[in-house]
Amino acid sequence: MIRRLAFLGLLGLSTCTFPEELLEPTGTVRGSLTPFRLQSTPATVSPALLKDSALRRKLSQSIAQAVANKGVQGAALTTTSPSTEANAIPGDVIVRFEEAHLPEAAALARVHLPGYRAVHKGFISEYLHVIGYAPLERRAMKAGETGGLVRQVAKLGGVRYAEKNVRVQALAAPNDPGYSRQWHYPMMNLPAAWDVTTGSSNSSTGISNVVIAVLDSGIIKHSDLDSRVLPGADLVSDTSSSQDGDGRDTDPTDQGKDQPNGGSSYHGSHVAGTIAAATNDGRGVAGIYWGGRAILPVRVLGGGSGSFADIAAGIQWATGVSVPGLPVNKYPAKVINMSLGGESSPSQALQEVIDTAVAKGVVIVVAAGNSNIPASQFSPCNQQRVICVGATRFSGRRSSYSNYGSAVDVMATGGETAEDLNGDGKPDGVLSTILDDSGQPVWAYYQGTSMASPHVAGIVALMKDVNPSLSAADAEQILKDTADPSSQCSEGCGAGLVNAQAAVLRAKGVQPDPNAPPRLSVSSTQLSFPGGGTQQLTVRNVGGGSLKVTAAARGAQLSALSFPEGNTLTLSGYASDSLAVAVNTAGLANGNYEARVALSGSNGDSTEVLVKFQVGTTQDKDAVIAFAYLDDVGEWQVDDEGVALVPSSGGYAYSLALTPRTYFALATIDDDGDNEFFEDGERVGFWRDATTVEPILLSEDQTVSGINFTLVPYRSDE
Repeated sequence: MIRRLAFLGLLGLSTCTFPEELLEPTGTVRGSLTPFRLQSTPATVSPALLKDSALRRKLSQSIAQAVANKGVQGAALTTTSPSTEANAIPGDVIVRFEEAHLPEAAALARVHLPGYRAVHKGFISEYLHVIGYAPLERRAMKAGETGGLVRQVAKLGGVRYAEKNVRVQALAAPNDPGYSRQWHYPMMNLPAAWDVTTGSSNSSTGISNVVIAVLDSGIIKHSDLDSRVLPGADLVSDTSSSQDGDGRDTDPTDQGKDQPNGGSSYHGSHVAGTIAAATNDGRGVAGIYWGGRAILPVRVLGGGSGSFADIAAGIQWATGVSVPGLPVNKYPAKVINMSLGGESSPSQALQEVIDTAVAKGVVIVVAAGNSNIPASQFSPCNQQRVICVGATRFSGRRSSYSNYGSAVDVMATGGETAEDLNGDGKPDGVLSTILDDSGQPVWAYYQGTSMASPHVAGIVALMKDVNPSLSAADAEQILKDTADPSSQCSEGCGAGLVNAQAAVLRAKGVQPDPNAPPRLSVSSTQLSFPGGGTQQLTVRNVGGGSLKVTAAARGAQLSALSFPEGNTLTLSGYASDSLAVAVNTAGLANGNYEARVALSGSNGDSTEVLVKFQVGTTQDKDAVIAFAYLDDVGEWQVDDEGVALVPSSGGYAYSLALTPRTYFALATIDDDGDNEFFEDGERVGFWRDATTVEPILLSEDQTVSGINFTLVPYRSDE
């Protein structure tokens, strides 16, 4: 079932005309759409549907009905843009006192500021408190006012430091079950790592020997997760965003309300499924760590966002440190995954808590962020003593959205849902566990560094399984030393794509044995080219010794295949390298073709990789894009200029002049040609991605560029 973007039901679609006499102050939004390529896409461009007033009314009415059925919760949306600057919670100050265990009243007395009411909003640790300030004259906080409060508090006696309580977002990225669809595991050599360990548990209690905390949006009931989950906690302290009617408690259930249509991406459950979905049980998908009850759900995101204060408290609780108002966690985590972040400088409070956790032997893995900017601008990626993970696509190269730069330590598969480079007819996203719109367990393809980070957290858990005393510093260094350098990039992709087998063996203390037999392996048994070009195929020696591999073209179209960087590779034990495979379609008639890459190892091993390629392009359909906004009474609106066709003939690029305000961008394609939009299986997308609907703040005379997103058929298969 499609994850309907129902709030578009209130849109009144119309043609985009701009009479000069009606012009008002405007800003410009520019970007492009990237539709997933459907095999059945017809070779005609859709007509200019928006010029048909009857169709516009029909479209508006049909989607309005969907809105009524879904129950839009527009008030839950933020009205500032976390994609452009840190979203500090107005009036909130995190205070680090010199004295431990200060009572609330004593803490408030020490940080009193004239002209403000101060409220104690919670404890993070014995030294860290959250204080909320509000002006006595009952006005709204002004821009920059919270920063001024922080500077004043930091100067008070008995205060070591103070900082803003920054709101962060779930990072993000769509739908179909089965291990055979989890291409992202072989890309990181996980099957070979499972030959070393799949993770273990206590035979009497069933508790995993390595507990992995998922600090995220919470957990859901799901057939692929229920047997793997430990008792968790809800650390969301703000009752207005917690959505469960209370503050911190022992119920980490995802409330299912982080999307504008009142639904949820179930972000935390998708992350948890990658780490430790029930595996080898004949159903669903595989997780990375198979042993026992391994997932510790710690809810720190409510309504799609959370705060530094709650995240810091979540780390404390997850590692067994007492947090006021909650029972002590009986199952302290040894690995923590945080697929979240926001644009911010590093937090001192967060760093203090991280340092305490790392000193206890905990390894913390975080996502680099999905804004295609330097990761040093994102926290917690820019905190010290964490492993920051960027995202790669099927080709092993950096995903289009992934943050980059010196703050990135390693890369992992995060997907690129607009692509299908393995030719399986499905988006190249990461497949894991969610619920559908009716609350039924399904599996979905998402993309994002949020999906890359749990891969590394799961691999670190396997490393800790074979070496319980492994430190955070050693884990990070091993991941870097054993990573595939072919996934490095000039803009900064750390040490490259993680190699699970090599990392687990190194953690176990196993060095390559030159006398052990080598074994040939490849990252994928199929490649797909939408035309000509070159792709990289990862070839591995998953055994010891040295292995020479020779590639040759086979099949009826073997003349179209070549190996521009040579057809031989020499691999040492547990090492990998990339084989460049090129397709040249010159002289071939339009149509679909196949060839094979035959790989032969010096040890007698052999394997073949199917290569699919297409000659001639198929003209896709036009898309419809809409920029919606909330009016003063919380109702969804779209002005005439806010809806337009985005033609495929122009590469799906668009540029719209809009009235300055905060917008939410959505787009779709009428794939079945019935003049009905947002139907099951049709391609749909929104800014920023499948798990995070982000606002776009447009000012007068401003141009906001790079609002690029993919359109994917959100269909779940049982």
